[in-house]
Amino acid sequence: MQIFISINDILPAAALFFILACFTGVPVLSLLGYLSGIARKKVFMFKMARQIARLGLLFIISTSLACAGVLGASYYYGPEADMWLEHHVFWESGLYICFVALIFFGFFTLCWNWLARVKWLHLVVGSVGGAACMLFAGILLWAVWRELDPLSPVYPQADSMFWPVLVQVYLLSIAAGSAAGLLYLLYRRNLDDFGRDYYRFVLGYVSRCGIFFAVVSPLTCIWLYFAGREVFMPDHLIMPGALFVIFLVLAVLLLLRIARSAHPLRNKAAIIVCPGVFLLVVAVRLVSYLEVADMAAQGEVLSTFMRDWMQALESWASGRIRMW
Repeated sequence: MQIFISINDILPAAALFFILACFTGVPVLSLLGYLSGIARKKVFMFKMARQIARLGLLFIISTSLACAGVLGASYYYGPEADMWLEHHVFWESGLYICFVALIFFGFFTLCWNWLARVKWLHLVVGSVGGAACMLFAGILLWAVWRELDPLSPVYPQADSMFWPVLVQVYLLSIAAGSAAGLLYLLYRRNLDDFGRDYYRFVLGYVSRCGIFFAVVSPLTCIWLYFAGREVFMPDHLIMPGALFVIFLVLAVLLLLRIARSAHPLRNKAAIIVCPGVFLLVVAVRLVSYLEVADMAAQGEVLSTFMRDWMQALESWASGRIRMW
């Protein structure tokens, strides 16, 4: 018996997935800015990295608290309820990794002036925190993947379809983090008054980062096809794939408008709308990931609402053809 995933199930899951993406992508974006500041020797880059790091720390704190809360609830309600996720695989290790991310990225952000005297040490401390965030996301995705494919091994094999999915999640996380970073920079405009030239530069830089990682992310689909060509079922991916391309193009166009503008702060509507568009990107991509996990389990676990939508579209198209 397959589990049916409705659109009402996808929307809250997509919101959580978007938060996880920002939890992973925002710290990486800050570290990229810091590394670029070292390479290019621009003060603006360090200021941007510090601002984005504050946003990343907020995501890390909130995710750590949520992880601790779920772990506590599993201990309290576990004997009475059947927990869907194997908390000993994810929740306990995830809490430890969140703690590592919180400690190291917290030092990177809160001890900025002190650590910045030795930039390579500062970068190493932040990189450990960013790597912990990426590891946390990978463990979470693998735990969910194993629930959808119970026959999968304890650790993903080198030829597993999980790896291209994970790499694309990382790429999309940085792109989504860029959209969240733009909104945060707009919010901080009056609180951190670094001047119009600063915001003109950093908004363009963050937008270009988002464009790059958003455009590169679909390339992992080639890897995914070769990893799962024996069980690949393109019919189940046509509609979510088409919607993914549409929303991704729209997000890139919004970012491109901001990046190419001589006065990015005048594009407030694009900055505000962009995270919402990336939420839609994440939603349809989540549907694709669920379908891919079902393919890996050889179609024995679940089906999504996209299959019904595809059948309805085919029925409508065939009816129009008969009319002609």
